[in-house]
Amino acid sequence: MGAGSPNADLVAEVLQKNGLDADWTDKVKQPNPFLIRRFDIVYGIYLQSCARFILVAKLLRKKTIIHFVGSDAYWYKNERSLVRRVFWRVVLDLNDIVFYVSPHLEKLVNRPGKILPFPIRRDEFTKPSTTQPDRDVLYYCPSGKQNLQIYRLDWILEYAKEHPQEKITIVGSPDNPADYTVKLPNVEVISQVPQSDMPEFYRRHRTLIRMTTEDGLPRMVHEALLCGLKVVFNGEEIERIPSERDPVEFAKSFRTSLNLN
Repeated sequence: MGAGSPNADLVAEVLQKNGLDADWTDKVKQPNPFLIRRFDIVYGIYLQSCARFILVAKLLRKKTIIHFVGSDAYWYKNERSLVRRVFWRVVLDLNDIVFYVSPHLEKLVNRPGKILPFPIRRDEFTKPSTTQPDRDVLYYCPSGKQNLQIYRLDWILEYAKEHPQEKITIVGSPDNPADYTVKLPNVEVISQVPQSDMPEFYRRHRTLIRMTTEDGLPRMVHEALLCGLKVVFNGEEIERIPSERDPVEFAKSFRTSLNLN
């Protein structure tokens, strides 16, 4: 299993626990043909990271899958370089199966596939807890000029000015921290929170808001929902959790898509 995404280790773990011989690697820029030969299927997460890996796998006559997560679909759609567009399209067309975490990504890419959200560790977010919320809004926006635009820092700052009575937390992630300051008395910026601490961190808040110009279906949305938060994603309140978020259901859908049942 070749992949280049924070989801890869969890996906491999879920497939292993559900009867498949799965492994993962993040060393995808220089594909290892000896590693690829060990497996029947090469499953890439994030097209641009895994393109070379998929190409080598096809040269070795392996079945391949690509899974679009969000920003990769937007990058594919908006890329201006003709050489890159052609290369990515060739790689995309070589795949036997294409997964998307959300239907809108399938429309962007314009290649028929199957909608398959990634699994989450539901048990970690449904454990009994005595933590009570002491802040109103949790908002995700990592550092970087492009990220500040994609995750709409301007939107949450305007919201904070319009709701001075609400306590707002802006957070990044371990891979993409929020290393900037905001000079508003009701806003706190936290660089990142370890994944193991996220359940209790969620529960300190009443509402999660995610506003973005480029996103798929963030795990954060449903993790927060499992922790009892009200969740608003791009202006819409989220109330339902896809069944595939459950690791067992994800594995079932994966196996069905590959006719492995």
